[in-house]
Amino acid sequence: MMIETSSVVPIIPMKPLSEGKTRLARQLTVEHRAELVAGMLWRVINAIRGASIEMFWVIGGDDRVRALTRNMDGLWLEEMGSNLNDTLNKAFDRAFREGYSVMYLPGDLPFIKSSDIHSLMRSSVRGNNITLAPARRDGGTNGILIPNGIPFTPQLGQRSFARHLAQAAASEVSVAICYSQGLAFDLDTVDDLESYSHMEPGLLNRLIPNMDS
Repeated sequence: MMIETSSVVPIIPMKPLSEGKTRLARQLTVEHRAELVAGMLWRVINAIRGASIEMFWVIGGDDRVRALTRNMDGLWLEEMGSNLNDTLNKAFDRAFREGYSVMYLPGDLPFIKSSDIHSLMRSSVRGNNITLAPARRDGGTNGILIPNGIPFTPQLGQRSFARHLAQAAASEVSVAICYSQGLAFDLDTVDDLESYSHMEPGLLNRLIPNMDS
């Protein structure tokens, strides 16, 4: 049995759209990068909604991120920390105080589906362990599920997956690992764009509808 959907709040941290995916600057204009980030955020939120999770939080971003969040019945919150991990730590604390378990999801998962969300939740075994979803490359973490009441501090960044495992071991908290394609592939580089376009032909044009204009 998986943890109840009504008890979980996914949390998605965002930058202003114009500041996203700077490593793609040689390939895409600022406008196209903003469209790409918005398109991926929409896919992440759509996967959450398709998984029958009642509430999600998006933190930071800009007016367009706020509008997209609210249009899809989520809660938009202003930036609340000095960096990504500080922001998430404060958001996790707020969610725990409100009685939720928390799910961290990045906003740049182009292949995510509702089934990936369900896989993350099933791995939690009724909220008895932390669940981590590793990134395909750089040793990062593309999904975290923390049941309410289990202490855990996010340490996102390169090689964060190993840091998260070590933290759980030091705290004697059991960990489940969720291997899921939709959670494994985040999009950051030109190489990602090229390989993902082979995995899903037409991906870029779907994420950026006015790409050819």
